[in-house]
Amino acid sequence: MTLGADLARAWPKNKDVSRWMFLLLLTVCFFITPITQAVPRRLIVCLDGVAYRDLKALQAGVADTNFWDQPVQRQAFTAAEGYYPVSRMVSTFPSTSDVAWTDIFGDRPLPGYQRTYFSPAADATIIENGVTSSMEHERQMHRQVENGFLRAIAYIYPINVFDYELHTMTQSFWQAPEGVTNFYAYVRASDDAQHMERDIFYLLAKLDRRLEAMRTRYRRQEGRDLEILLISDHGHNHAGRGRRVQVREFLTAAGYRISDTINSAQDVVLPTVGIESWVEVHNWPAETPTLFQKLTHLDGVDLVTAAIPDQANGFWVANAFGERAVIECNPANDSYRYQPEQGDPLHYLPVVAELQQRHQLDTAGFAPAEVWAAATMTNHYPLALERIARAFKSVTLNPATILISLDNRYVNVNWLVDKGSRLVSCGSTHGGLDDINSTGILLSNFTPTHDTTTRRIARQFGEFPGVRPYRNFETGAEWFNTREQTRVRIPRTALDYHLNQLPKSDVFLRVWSPRLAGVSPTTSLQVTIQKPVRFVQPQTRHQKPPPPAPKIELILATPVALPGQTASERVYVCPPDLVLQPQTEYEMNLVLPVGGKNLPLLTINFHTDGTGRPVGY
Repeated sequence: MTLGADLARAWPKNKDVSRWMFLLLLTVCFFITPITQAVPRRLIVCLDGVAYRDLKALQAGVADTNFWDQPVQRQAFTAAEGYYPVSRMVSTFPSTSDVAWTDIFGDRPLPGYQRTYFSPAADATIIENGVTSSMEHERQMHRQVENGFLRAIAYIYPINVFDYELHTMTQSFWQAPEGVTNFYAYVRASDDAQHMERDIFYLLAKLDRRLEAMRTRYRRQEGRDLEILLISDHGHNHAGRGRRVQVREFLTAAGYRISDTINSAQDVVLPTVGIESWVEVHNWPAETPTLFQKLTHLDGVDLVTAAIPDQANGFWVANAFGERAVIECNPANDSYRYQPEQGDPLHYLPVVAELQQRHQLDTAGFAPAEVWAAATMTNHYPLALERIARAFKSVTLNPATILISLDNRYVNVNWLVDKGSRLVSCGSTHGGLDDINSTGILLSNFTPTHDTTTRRIARQFGEFPGVRPYRNFETGAEWFNTREQTRVRIPRTALDYHLNQLPKSDVFLRVWSPRLAGVSPTTSLQVTIQKPVRFVQPQTRHQKPPPPAPKIELILATPVALPGQTASERVYVCPPDLVLQPQTEYEMNLVLPVGGKNLPLLTINFHTDGTGRPVGY
């Protein structure tokens, strides 16, 4: 007797009863059958600071030792696993994370090369916490470490935080929201680990094992392979601790004054964050030729670069041996010319001769950026002409007047961080113009890749569609003007596409929050502006407390309507009569009136320019 025969014998003969039992069976199956959520087709892992030479070596196989000093052979991301050969991904100059990732994803350039920067408009050094703050490229990730404590502790326990990042990346991938096709994950501890002299081969092998486990589950669940793309933003020099470059002492001895503002030819601003292999210099523009020449004699210099005053498209480059050249760019056709004046600081004369022989230089000596890229991709200073020009013209809203690329035996670090770093192991840094600092990775298991740059990589992958629309889920605000907003290279929001529909105004306020989605698009915002309250001196019983800072209250009504704008975002015109104290910091509180109640939305700080108008950078 079979089970099928038993069921057939027990099945009711009445058609109505059979129909109801069939519907009941379908209902039971619906509730007891697990519902499989659609998972992303592609995983894009943004690895901070992984060098091309390291991953290339790991693909070929690396002789190493384990915890017990026993010899082992490490190999990962191999052809047997389905990966293509790793390609070069040349970074920006400076070769640092924020400017590089921003360039990779085509976002609006950041205010500075790093999160502490000098703003000429505000004539102030703006300081943001580099550990707890998040840039746009980070908020676009579907998964990143947002916790400030974990970010900080990664400099002490980078391997543990790396493991945590891989674990949460995996969990978040399988729980990705419906409709996410490309899942973007940012892994930052790979960079921290190398700064702290940890084994990058060990970490990459861990990542490979994690991804293989994900691929196995994915094939079983989806019936196809998971597409994986690995990108890094720059390399690492693995040059050891390095000597601290005495740039402050050098400039002071030369008669300059280290300051946070620039009011005379003697003032110099040196924003410095962490341990770097480059130096950013802001100075009185007319002083640039003199200061540029002096800095070539600074002990630890590899190259000094500068924007030539009064020349929008001319740049100097020189080294410590007295060699000097001029770089010129033609923005109209994105072409460049290299003209040595004395010696050959970039070692590009053989390249120039080769391009002449191939008839790839025009009569004035210019060649397109793509020609220079192909000819110099593997040079000691890859794509130097383009990268130096962009460093002063496009990768930041507040470019330096002089940028120094250091010899890898030296580092730029302030005194306090230098002394504190002596308590831990330090083995590597980045930021310079040379290839080991600059060359990151591009690796795929679903399509061959080719050598590229931060500026060009998006072209290979459809301009990186589907990054997280963070403004739908987070609350924030920023001042902007149309000139800076036009520098978004990959438009993603209604504002990017329809800038030309904004009214003729100098400043706008962009506000986003999920709370806005639940109110009328014409809802006004209540704004209070005052100077921020800083540390107050303790008062004695007989002293009167200082008067509170005066407040400016205004209403932002009737936001600008843009086609395709999400319900979570608003753009307001800054009132033309809002004129504050010039070059001053202010605090702004935004309140959303809803249902007769005033709900605090957010608080931001901003600076004013020389005319008293808000500036966003």
